[in-house]
Amino acid sequence: MIVRDTGDAWVLTAQHEHARLSGDAARRFRPFFEGDPHFEDLVTAVYQHDLGWVRLDETPVWNDRASAPYSFIDYPLLPKLTHYRLGLDQVEELNPYAALLCSMHYAAFVEGSTDEESSAFHRYETGRQERIRKELGIPGAKELQKPFSLLKLCDRISLYVTLNEPGAGKEQEYPPYRTGFGQSESFHPDGSGILAARWISKSEIEMAPNPFEHTFRTSVRQKRVPKALAGEIGLAEAYRRTEETEQEVVFHGRTGEEEA
Repeated sequence: MIVRDTGDAWVLTAQHEHARLSGDAARRFRPFFEGDPHFEDLVTAVYQHDLGWVRLDETPVWNDRASAPYSFIDYPLLPKLTHYRLGLDQVEELNPYAALLCSMHYAAFVEGSTDEESSAFHRYETGRQERIRKELGIPGAKELQKPFSLLKLCDRISLYVTLNEPGAGKEQEYPPYRTGFGQSESFHPDGSGILAARWISKSEIEMAPNPFEHTFRTSVRQKRVPKALAGEIGLAEAYRRTEETEQEVVFHGRTGEEEA
């Protein structure tokens, strides 16, 4: 779950819903992958990269230590790793190339970890990656660097949307993305520099430099759970009773024209 504290409420976004927004962004990067036979598989990976969170996010869980709902950042490790693997198994059944990229994404989270559970997860996923690369005839990880970078970039673009209050000024933005998305040079329109974003209204975002040729619209579904209600009836029941809302997001393109 992605959790944003507004003071009187928590805005909760399910991870798989955030991945849908990520996938909508990924589709618009097709010009950077001309001739790549795996581009649609890559888009599938972006759409499905948080499939393992679906069951975990059905009911938000309270974090006593933080006095807030658990988020994807601080969710307990063991159930998180278990569902990561289950989700990756599901993605592999759907699309092995997508599963390869998603496995790289999750293995990177625990790379270098010394606890037994994380180490075991990392070994299992690197094994999965080697097996799928052999099955698909992909010599090594070098050939996957650019598509993997797009998955990470689109993940961050969506997190920028969901972690920030719509229309937030730079000084109020989620700190890691105030200065850009890092390691996004491959998708600079001129081939250099990193991408950054800024809100130009409560629903509109502009990237700089702008990788999108045309303006496009997407959205994200969320629940704004009042803290008072959660305190009265518990977080899980408050989440169940709260109506889902849809936030429209418009990404402006270089041409100023909206895509057909």
